[in-house]
Amino acid sequence: MTHLHNQFQELLKLIDVEADVLTATRERLALARKVAAKHPEGRKSYSSGSIPAHTHIQPHSGSVSDGDGGIILNRVKHPSLGPDRDGEAPHDITDELVAFVAPQIRELYPKARVHKSRRGLKIYFCSPVDGTDVTVDLIVALQRRDGRGLWIPDLDKSAASKNAWSASDPVGHVELLNSAPDALRRTRRKAIRLLKAWNAQASKPGFSSHNLSVWAYEFITGGIGLVNSVHTVLEQASLRLQEGKPTKDPHGVSPDLKPLIPHDDAERRLRLAAAKLEEAIHDPDNIEAVQQALDYLFPKTMSEASNGFSAASRVRTTGQLGFAGPSLLIPKTRSWSSS
Repeated sequence: MTHLHNQFQELLKLIDVEADVLTATRERLALARKVAAKHPEGRKSYSSGSIPAHTHIQPHSGSVSDGDGGIILNRVKHPSLGPDRDGEAPHDITDELVAFVAPQIRELYPKARVHKSRRGLKIYFCSPVDGTDVTVDLIVALQRRDGRGLWIPDLDKSAASKNAWSASDPVGHVELLNSAPDALRRTRRKAIRLLKAWNAQASKPGFSSHNLSVWAYEFITGGIGLVNSVHTVLEQASLRLQEGKPTKDPHGVSPDLKPLIPHDDAERRLRLAAAKLEEAIHDPDNIEAVQQALDYLFPKTMSEASNGFSAASRVRTTGQLGFAGPSLLIPKTRSWSSS
């Protein structure tokens, strides 16, 4: 194992979600789904996003940890809802669900607040776990009549807008990421976690987690290892943006995926990150080169890890401390989100 590979393994430990936070996220999502599914006009619920896809990471200080899921409405009781029927907007039924869910959540979490968000319900439990505010996003969804996937709301649009619904396939996306042989699936999950951590370093992330996951699904192949998997995604995504080619939804349900920042800025961010990591790949046992790559790709993570170990210096590795054996990142004993 090279020093670079070992450092990536240590990074995964640093960004791993604390066990208590992960448990709380799963439990609160399950609670929200159970409560919403009791609504007489709901049909079934589902989990989506990073938790069922196993690509969750610990947020930085002051962030929240979200559980993502949804409630699928009963079409029989909503014959007019959706673009493939009479075009009725989702605003009223979402208000009903907020009013239905909130008091039941507060039976267990008295300070909880439930609000209408862009896609459905946002549930604030107001009960932090190890300093992390664990919340739940619950999408209000409708099964599409023609084709796979769901109609999900865009409640930022007016109820009179024809764009108050958009097509998506959150369940299918999870199934996609959980596919492939075990070794490839494990490597892909780890690579997505590291890519999400890299993306989160910027004050304005350049890409959605879904976008990064789709690139990982497309570009990572078996047998290339974790470090090369991360580099491949950065490099190939940069080339795609340079060539002006679209990133398609793998299931062809939702629109093409686009960066969250201007195109040229997104391409440059990917290209420079790929180049810096490539320098370390060419000399994977060079402690200084590897450290420079880590400082460039993960500055916030490295800084917070360093501060967790010593507020007085930027000492980060056993090698720099003079201990024997391979130089490794020293993870703090508690996550940076802890108080």
